[in-house]
Amino acid sequence: MKKLTALLVSLLILPSCATTSIFKEKIDLNQLLKAKNKIDSTDNAARQLLLKNDLTNKIIVLNNIKVKDIITSTNVDYDFCIISDIDSPEGKIEAYIYTKNIRALSRLNRGESVITVEGEFSRFFTMLDDYYVKIDIINSRIKAETTPPADIKE
Repeated sequence: MKKLTALLVSLLILPSCATTSIFKEKIDLNQLLKAKNKIDSTDNAARQLLLKNDLTNKIIVLNNIKVKDIITSTNVDYDFCIISDIDSPEGKIEAYIYTKNIRALSRLNRGESVITVEGEFSRFFTMLDDYYVKIDIINSRIKAETTPPADIKE
């Protein structure tokens, strides 16, 4: 009976674990841009939706990007947002990076800090400005590549 209970519990827990970021594929900015180009070149709206949904199952890894600004979040699930500009072959990209780790955010300096980000792709969006595209990255883990200010304790 105990073995059966353990088996049932593991069968119930495993599917929920499969949706966590541990099992998601990691992609870099170049792979993300290739996927965007594929979405943009598709005329079929249903196919575009499937391609976008496929991206939401990926972890975006951005290495050594500079913090442009830290603002109050417009996403209701987060308090703050990091904005960063990234140069790419396609043009300038603006990344909106959301994390719940307030301590990591408090160590960053606008215009100075360099970070590495791993987070879930949320969406592409564009506006009438000089950026090729803007991206939202949620559930991010942020690693500061620069030294934190001395007044904040680990």
